[in-house]
Amino acid sequence: MPYTNAGTQRTYVMPVLAIIAAVLQVAIAPQISILGGRFNFMLAFAVAVALRGDATQAVYAGFFSGLFYDLTATVPIGLMALITTVCSFALASVGGAGTSGFSSTSIRLAGVGIFAACIVNAVALVLLGTEGNILFSLGHGAVTAILTSIASIPFLMASGSPSALSGGGFSARGGRSGSRFKTVPRTRRRTLH
Repeated sequence: MPYTNAGTQRTYVMPVLAIIAAVLQVAIAPQISILGGRFNFMLAFAVAVALRGDATQAVYAGFFSGLFYDLTATVPIGLMALITTVCSFALASVGGAGTSGFSSTSIRLAGVGIFAACIVNAVALVLLGTEGNILFSLGHGAVTAILTSIASIPFLMASGSPSALSGGGFSARGGRSGSRFKTVPRTRRRTLH
């Protein structure tokens, strides 16, 4: 059986996800538009990184993901980089390390973060004069948030938690034999004579 190092596997997960997100952003996102909204795979990747709980890593991933999005889309350069950086930092601060992976908490936090980022982007595009109508811009932002939330699910599933990737997952036994429930220690009963 070949030797695998769990630490090495954990190190390569996020760079591989970053490459996949970049390829999807360039190849698929410009081709699909539903009611004016488009996939933002870079935001989905940044949210998955942020929910791992490391604020420094989240800020770097948010900035470079947003910058890559800005360079591949027809938007003002730096806008999505700023929004994604702030969103990633906020999610890393709020979420913590226990919310990564595919869970109901991580999906809710990812959805809230993505929706906030897309709506802020829509309002900023109107203020900068790129979009003319606030209602159309908000509609495009809401559809983009829905599409990006759907796209974030595979990234959340693949990112996992650092402890799960290293093999230290949840066990009902906790390394000891017996029940996973706490027991009350028995005390001697005193009998009255």
